[in-house]
Amino acid sequence: MGLFDNSPVVLDGEWGVAFGLISSPTSVVGRAQGYVGTAATSGKVIRATTYTPQGTDAQRSIKSSSSSDSASGTGAQTIIINYLNTSFQLLTDTVTLNGTTAVNTNATDIAFIESMQVVTCGSSGGNVGTISIYTGTAGGGSVWGSIAASDNQTYWAHHYVPSGVTCYVISFTCGATAVAGQTNINHSGNPLATNIPQLQAGVTLVHVAAGTWDHDFEVPLAFPGPDLIWLVERPVSSTTSTAVAGFEYIQF
Repeated sequence: MGLFDNSPVVLDGEWGVAFGLISSPTSVVGRAQGYVGTAATSGKVIRATTYTPQGTDAQRSIKSSSSSDSASGTGAQTIIINYLNTSFQLLTDTVTLNGTTAVNTNATDIAFIESMQVVTCGSSGGNVGTISIYTGTAGGGSVWGSIAASDNQTYWAHHYVPSGVTCYVISFTCGATAVAGQTNINHSGNPLATNIPQLQAGVTLVHVAAGTWDHDFEVPLAFPGPDLIWLVERPVSSTTSTAVAGFEYIQF
C-alpha cells in the first residue's frame, strides 16, 4: 500500500460525528456524568441532586437560595435548561436569575430535563446558592431538580434519547472515594409509558474502593428513542462515600 494510493480512510463513528463528517441536526457526541453520596448498600441513582421527571408540557420557574445569583450578582447570572417536551424533542431555554425571587421560564413545554448549567456568572465563578427548578410558575408547586451550590451544573448521570434517533453508548466509567461497589447502566424505554420496568443494559462494572474502572464497548449499546438511560451504584458496605460515574455516547 503506497502513501498516496486510493485506499479509503477508515474512521470510527464517534470521530466522524465529532469532526462533522457524519452530520445532521440530531448528530451529537455527548457525555453524561454525575456523583452521589452513599451510606448504604442499596442501589442509588447517580445524580448529585434529586430529580423528579414531570411528563407534562408546562411553563416552570427558577430561583436560587442566594441573592448573589442574579443578573448583576457575584454568583450565577444566567442558566440554560436542556429539556425535552412530551414529543421528545431536545430543546433549550436560557433564564436570567433574580436571586431568591422566582423567574418563570420562557419555554412553556418543559416535561423532562436533560441537564441544567450556569452560562454566565459574576466574580464568584459560579452559583453561590442552590438553583432550583419548580414545577409551577412563580415558585409554585415543588422542586423537581436543582444545581447544588457551587457545582455550576446538575451532574446527573442520565441521558434522554429524543424521538427519531438512536443513542449508542460507547464507554462507561465508575468509581468511588471510599467504598468498593458495582455500577449498572439502566434504561426505561419510553418515559411516558406506564407499567414498564427499568432494565439493565450492558455489563455490570465492579470498582475497587477509592478507585475507578473504565470499560469501552466493542459493540456499542444501542438505545432507540425515546428512552432514558441512567447509572445506578450499589456499594458493598454502608461506609460513607461518594460514587462517581459517567458514560459517553454518539447519537444520530
